[in-house]
Amino acid sequence: MLLRGSGLSRRCVSALLPGVLAACVLAACVPAHAGEPPGAMETVRAGDGSMVQVEAGVLQVPESRVSPGPRRIGLPWYRLRSTAAHPAPPVFLLAGGPGASGIDALGRGEGWREIALYRSFADVVLFDQRGAGHSTPRLDCPQTAHYPDGAPLDRAVLRRMRRGLLAACRDRWLREGVDLPAYNTIESAADVDALRRALGYDRISLVGGSYGSHLGLQVMRLYPRTVARAVFYGIEGPDQTWDDPDGVVAALHRYDLASQALSPESGLEIPEGGYLAALSRTIARLQERPERVTVGHDGEQATVVVDAEIVRQMVRRGGAGSHDRPDAWPRMVLALASGDYSQAAQAALSYRDLRLPGPMHWSMDCSSGIDAARRERYARSGAIALLGDLNAEYEDLCDLWPARAVGDEYRTVTKAPIPTLLFQGTWDVSTPLENAREVAAGLSAGRLVTVEGGNHGVLYNLLGRWPPMREVLRRFLSGEDVAVPDRVVMPWVPQAQSQSGGNGNG
Repeated sequence: MLLRGSGLSRRCVSALLPGVLAACVLAACVPAHAGEPPGAMETVRAGDGSMVQVEAGVLQVPESRVSPGPRRIGLPWYRLRSTAAHPAPPVFLLAGGPGASGIDALGRGEGWREIALYRSFADVVLFDQRGAGHSTPRLDCPQTAHYPDGAPLDRAVLRRMRRGLLAACRDRWLREGVDLPAYNTIESAADVDALRRALGYDRISLVGGSYGSHLGLQVMRLYPRTVARAVFYGIEGPDQTWDDPDGVVAALHRYDLASQALSPESGLEIPEGGYLAALSRTIARLQERPERVTVGHDGEQATVVVDAEIVRQMVRRGGAGSHDRPDAWPRMVLALASGDYSQAAQAALSYRDLRLPGPMHWSMDCSSGIDAARRERYARSGAIALLGDLNAEYEDLCDLWPARAVGDEYRTVTKAPIPTLLFQGTWDVSTPLENAREVAAGLSAGRLVTVEGGNHGVLYNLLGRWPPMREVLRRFLSGEDVAVPDRVVMPWVPQAQSQSGGNGNG
């Protein structure tokens, strides 16, 4: 039987010795030897529909390096050899999530275009992190529940229901013998270094966004001599696993100003004080008096309670930061401000279908956590009145998950003299600009590029719409000194929002 998406035999995964790579050729496992390619050649479909030759294999690593035992984890990987005559250090792509598949990036359009760029000057290595994607074991939490219709969303009830789901997921994997505390970022960083050694590289370059940047910063901390260069975006630093309410509101404020500048050409009225002020007034009104709203749902009429918490959830999930539909968020705000709660009622219905993130979310994020001082600062934030408790799931659920505490040293700012480019969007409401500024302060050879109008996928914003980006990445990851601007303005940003001091696009 084939490992889905990789073409690798499951027999290979279980038969390998610790730390040894194997190629599966005609369903037989052939151990790698020094000087020989450790993977089998496969033909896979790329994101543009073409067929691409890749070297594929499975890396076997200990499930736990802290509590060694017989269990091994199989991490599938692809290597695309460079088309350059004299390649730069190989580029290792670090998937986000935590829990996303690095292997699957090859089959997506923007992922393949990114890979093809790196391949023009370096080998490119894709892999699935422990517990994620097509790894063995592949961990998930398929349990679901439905919040009672007609009742307002109550945190105590939600907490009880989610705890039941998470306990069921935890118990399932514990029964199967999985050492859940071993699925943490320190172990995953060691996996990256093990893959580097197995593929025969002395030094590598890292590229990752969101959780991929969090993992990459730990690789830089633990194995600094093996990292030549790094490119990170959508930055999540060592002590930034939880969401910063003040940072998120700062990002929303920047998007609010841009939305106001765009409103005249969209034919939208700018509410008094701006869109965030209108949201605050709506939340205060619903806090005092929730509304019962009847809407069509699944071919029937459903009546739901729209309250302040529903609107707070919409603020967090409502598309702020989008450049594909820049008018969607202000239109949502204006509808709520006018007393039109139909969209909110539909949202309330969708929020009642409860399904938790997969185990990698809990194992990685609950172990990383944040330090006590930061947690206290978040709890005191005035932004909670607008956003609600962004970190309720961590507070309510992490105690259930058997995560290994990483300690306060892990959460200190990474200090490494490794050339690093940080690209951060001003409209990123998942990992706000304030995150990147904190991380950049610890990197003596780091450079932060602030991207006005960039969102959480800012790397792809730049690759798609900022012409110099491809050459910047090529030259930087090839080891050259590159002049990069401190600030880039995306073309969809209203001119009125461009700060003084040049256009940042040189």
